[in-house]
Amino acid sequence: MRRLVVSDHAAHRLGGAVPSPAVAFLLALITLPALFWLVMLKRTTVYTAPEEWLMTNVVPAVHGWVEANLPPVEVVVVAISALGSGWFVAGAFAILGLLALGRGRRDLAILLALGTLCFPIEWALKYFTSTDALSVGALVNAMLNVNNIGLDDVADFPAGHALRATALYGLAAFCVARLAHDRRQGEVAYAVAAILIAAISSTRIYLGAHYPMDVLGGWMAGGSLVAILVAVHVLGVDERMRARDLAEADERRAAGLRRVAVPRRPAIPSATPATPSATAGPPTRPVEG
Repeated sequence: MRRLVVSDHAAHRLGGAVPSPAVAFLLALITLPALFWLVMLKRTTVYTAPEEWLMTNVVPAVHGWVEANLPPVEVVVVAISALGSGWFVAGAFAILGLLALGRGRRDLAILLALGTLCFPIEWALKYFTSTDALSVGALVNAMLNVNNIGLDDVADFPAGHALRATALYGLAAFCVARLAHDRRQGEVAYAVAAILIAAISSTRIYLGAHYPMDVLGGWMAGGSLVAILVAVHVLGVDERMRARDLAEADERRAAGLRRVAVPRRPAIPSATPATPSATAGPPTRPVEG
């Protein structure tokens, strides 16, 4: 982490591989209507025919073969899935926020704290898309995993692991890109985040916990949250940079006005040989003889 801290003035500068706020807002404008359409589809359609074929014929066969022949792989899959669990993501957000505060980066700590909005977004979407009548009490019990009944047991959409992983690892990668000197460090952070998100989401399909549509909804919800937070943060940094540049320009202008014009002193004339006076008489000739 020490290599990623640029300087004390890094809060007023953007690091490598930081996306444009216009691109981030455009991504959110594309994703949010698509998410709304997917929510409406989920309320009327539990699953599609390709999803049903995949989850009925392919996934159980692959899962059974791996579980019977490659038990270590099964353990690894379960461990990867745990990287998107609610308790792990909440703890990771808290640890990353404390690290940011310890480094004096209050702006990134606030950004990570806002990333926990992924939890109420997940709860609201599950409550709204649940096929059965879901009371608030049942939703709260599922949040706390009462009687081993979690949120995924009361509502399938969206895939909570996919949503939380997108928010956590997406914001963590942005923080690395925000602090990094080199653009390649930010690009590597984004690549690692994408691999983790894809791996965690794939485990939910492999374990039979979610259909692909649920995972897609988690990506859309988490991606929209990350895009909006990143755009607002970058705009705030741009505004601070602009204000700082204006303040420095004003200081330079004021310093120029305070200068006092000092007249140049005349040059001291150099000593010249004496010339004969105009009133002096003609030179006398020597007397001969």
